[in-house]
Amino acid sequence: MQATTTQIQIARLSIGRVAGAYKKFNKTPVPGIDKVGAVKWLAEQVESNHLTISEIEGAEPSTLTGVDPAIGAKVDATSSVASKAQADALNALTKVADLEQSIKTIAKVIDTEKKTVAQMGERIGAIKIDDRSLQKVVDKVIADHFGKFAKVVEDANAQTVVADLTKVRPMESRTCAEVFGIEVKDVRGNPLKVDIWNAPDAPAVDPDFIWTEPILRHLVLSDVTGENLWFGGEKGTGKSETARQFAAKTGRSFKRINFHKHTTVEEYIGAVGIEDGKTVFQPKDFLTAYASPSTVILLDEITNADPGELATLNGFLEPNAAVSFGGITHKRAPGVLVFVADNTFGSGDDSGRHAGTRMQNSALVDRFARVIPFTFLPEQFEIDAICRRSGCTKALATHVHKAITLARQKVAQAEIVDAPSIRSAIAFCRAVQVLPVRDAWESTIVARQPSESHAALQGVYEAAINPTLVESNI
Repeated sequence: MQATTTQIQIARLSIGRVAGAYKKFNKTPVPGIDKVGAVKWLAEQVESNHLTISEIEGAEPSTLTGVDPAIGAKVDATSSVASKAQADALNALTKVADLEQSIKTIAKVIDTEKKTVAQMGERIGAIKIDDRSLQKVVDKVIADHFGKFAKVVEDANAQTVVADLTKVRPMESRTCAEVFGIEVKDVRGNPLKVDIWNAPDAPAVDPDFIWTEPILRHLVLSDVTGENLWFGGEKGTGKSETARQFAAKTGRSFKRINFHKHTTVEEYIGAVGIEDGKTVFQPKDFLTAYASPSTVILLDEITNADPGELATLNGFLEPNAAVSFGGITHKRAPGVLVFVADNTFGSGDDSGRHAGTRMQNSALVDRFARVIPFTFLPEQFEIDAICRRSGCTKALATHVHKAITLARQKVAQAEIVDAPSIRSAIAFCRAVQVLPVRDAWESTIVARQPSESHAALQGVYEAAINPTLVESNI
């Protein structure tokens, strides 16, 4: 039977996630079922609207007893040759994520052993690590693992099937309600949809991330138009994580590029270098992501950089851009979205709270179709976020949120330079499970702020934090 889009999407999850979902939602699990069987059962539930992909992704990882570790599960003897090829191809694909994880683990072990041997060499002065030989060992491990996968595909005569399934592309369109859990409609009342891609390196979905309709509208619009977006606002308002989780929920690759005052064009775009004795152009993170279909590119804290070093971006940010750089013409790949996350809006900072940021050239800011102010979530949303991420009680989260709100008021009164973020509140709620309450406040709230804010933050502690209430809710 032809592998469905839903089967392929679920098969890309780890075997632990698939096992956890199968055990959680199947009231009569089949003993000894393997990953392929579990994938097929879960896909049937999704396609019959009894489950959603999000519910499967959110399941706690588990294990399947009786899983055959060999690549290439047996198929029904009555299946046709074509069906067997497709089944073997799908089965092989379900193992790729697990093989990749095994390879990463092996590479870590090799790296650890290399360091251990190097330390021994220093002691006895007789052992020398040959990096080239070591690299050959790593290459052989990788080749051996993927050789098994390649053999299954070749034996099944399924090269075309696998190549088609593994190509990064939009697999389907789904409504915002299905993907994000929030119904978003256009001005005519039609449900808005987003493309779902199949990028194998899409970031993990955070089931606790909170979406809001206004932000989703901008993201969905850019999903259709490809327009660039500028996210501006205070730290802790979710700018960077919004970009990452949009990539995760829509199955896209994600590349975050951090900027600082010494950032150069060569550092993020690329430069001419020597490779195998030849002079070649070597692209860096931005261009690599720019040419990779489906990628969400986040330019983080971009106003820290010198405006002159950012001027090269202007051409790449144009619609349907085709820019010649380094002797090569670069075109934006299908589905690539470019977002900026910054504490300012490109106009500089006069408050002194965002030291190092600079006013940007209006030509750069003009390449972003919409500038979106990010603000703190409504009170109940923030309390829920503190509960979910720290595991604390609602009473403790509410208590700490009141203290954070008081600190934000003092920012407006110029008594505190920068208000504690929700990240700080979450860190405090985690810390009190081990540290005394005042020590937790000092290390997660006070010490993270400029010295001129310390006295006011200590005042917030005295006025708003009740150690007895905190300790009784741990």
